[in-house]
Amino acid sequence: MVFRVAVVTLCLLLALVGAASFVVAPGASTPDPAQFDRTVAMGLTLEEQRALEERIVPRAQVAYSQYPYLVGYRGVGLAAAAVDNPLVRQQFGYPQVVYVEVAPPDVSLDESGYLVGEYTSEWIPAAEAAFVVGSDARTPSGTTPVVFADEGRAAEFASAHGGEVVGWEARDQFEVTRSDGSVARDRIETQHAAANETVEAAAELLDRPAGPVVGEDKPTLRAAIESAEAGTIVRLPPGTYQGPVEVNKSVTIVGDDATIVGDDNGTVVTVTADDVAISGVSITGVGESLSRDDTGTEDERSDWDRQTEEAYGYSDAAITADSVDRLLVTRIEVDTPASGIVLRDVERAVVDDVRINGTDQWVDGFMGVVAIRSPAVVQHSTFVDGRDGVYTHRSSGITIRNNRFINGRFGTHFMYTSDALFAGNCATDQELSGVIVMTSPSGIAIADNVIMDTEQGISTSGSDSYIGGNIVVDTGQAISTSARNSMYADNTVVDNEVGFRASAVFPTSVVVRNDVVDNERHVRATTGPLRVWSRGDEGNYWSGAAGLDRRYSPTDPVDSRLHRTDAARTLATAPIVRGLRVLRGSVPGMRGESVVDAAPRDAPAHPDRLETAERLADGSADLEEVCAA
Repeated sequence: MVFRVAVVTLCLLLALVGAASFVVAPGASTPDPAQFDRTVAMGLTLEEQRALEERIVPRAQVAYSQYPYLVGYRGVGLAAAAVDNPLVRQQFGYPQVVYVEVAPPDVSLDESGYLVGEYTSEWIPAAEAAFVVGSDARTPSGTTPVVFADEGRAAEFASAHGGEVVGWEARDQFEVTRSDGSVARDRIETQHAAANETVEAAAELLDRPAGPVVGEDKPTLRAAIESAEAGTIVRLPPGTYQGPVEVNKSVTIVGDDATIVGDDNGTVVTVTADDVAISGVSITGVGESLSRDDTGTEDERSDWDRQTEEAYGYSDAAITADSVDRLLVTRIEVDTPASGIVLRDVERAVVDDVRINGTDQWVDGFMGVVAIRSPAVVQHSTFVDGRDGVYTHRSSGITIRNNRFINGRFGTHFMYTSDALFAGNCATDQELSGVIVMTSPSGIAIADNVIMDTEQGISTSGSDSYIGGNIVVDTGQAISTSARNSMYADNTVVDNEVGFRASAVFPTSVVVRNDVVDNERHVRATTGPLRVWSRGDEGNYWSGAAGLDRRYSPTDPVDSRLHRTDAARTLATAPIVRGLRVLRGSVPGMRGESVVDAAPRDAPAHPDRLETAERLADGSADLEEVCAA
């Protein structure tokens, strides 16, 4: 036994030595600029990049002393903020050189203030450039400095478009939108308020004069819709009513223990009019097709946009609405082998208090709600089985709150969707992830959710997002920190195989006030720069790290075992281990799997929430009660 402990100790020490030695030394000479697409680039979402077309964004690239790759910035202001950021210097070393790209000779502004022209790939040191600040020029992220090789050309641009000419030393004048997740966090309250207004406006559709009653005034639902006056209610008494039907006028359909049955071939209810509400019915008989039969007509949308819509937006569904304004779907129950509700180009849509039952095997079915360019409010609903509870595409500003996702593939799947709010939801037994963000959007807020018994809890990408206040229990991997310039705060991560996964190539996010307890591994990280998961004297609570009175590394071979074995705490006090830890945590640059919390907490940040999570983990708490709360 003694020999075994000695061997294990030796292996841990060798691992520490190897990890500590993986530091890239500064180059002997200043690096040359590179082709921008060969840098580690950041700034702008994929959607923003595609939408620019012939417009350009001032770009920069920076060589850091302890980072082996040039870092590209779509936005000169981003580069200026980064090179003066103490955290960036701690992680990547000092900036050896900053290059900026000169604007084209014929640069102009369009009606939105975007720069029109072609990238020149003419890179000069920032210290030699002239910058126009305060002009009418802007990017999708806001106002922007414009770069010129000489002051004369810069002065001409300022004369035409406003602003003043400054040098790199005046970069504190470059306006930069906050990019640390705080904007998304601060938007939560106002987005909830805006969603409330949308819900209230939709609820007005239920307060309409009486129209025809099916079975009394008209024999069929289709006939009742045809005869109803706009702005009235079509009532369905208890019974079964034949579909499919098209709602092509502004009416409200209200059922009382009523079922609309399709012919198992296509969508059951198609909405093509504004100001429609459907309430209090069950819908069955949905077709099984997961895509449209033809390629559709050509339109002005780009190929990628059209292809995505064709793939996800034309499945059979219980209800499909296309190019309408103000839609309410409430108190609906759906059984579907395809999708539940499909929204394409719908403004002011509300899906409230519905239940959508999909296929037992997610690979056989499709989505509960599909939102294509539809910033809807989806709330107080339950999505069981099927593929994705909610799937979004270019639905910026969508609000998904207080829903229940059970036994699907993804609870919610964000694609090309920025500024979304995913809050107060409960996702359990998802095959792959409770919520997943793809295609690098920005500004998403994922807040105050409960996710349990999934392969992944919260999987992120993009930038400027806020992931906060979530409880994630009993997953394979609780939270990924792949989103750049984002905030991961106040989460409770308990009893997962992996608590956090750090995989960003250029990690620039804030990770604070999280309670990370009883995970098999608190953190798994890919090889990369030092990740500092604390800000000032504000860190996280880690089981096993309380009372250390020093920095803590959840990826360190010894520290990572402190919550699992007392022997690790003894080994952590060995002089050679302490020395290697100091080296490993103080030198910037590339090294193997390094996450450091410089100010680990002695007590949980959110003890009540932690107690709830621990009770969920040991089965003493009722999940339905927790979700309802």
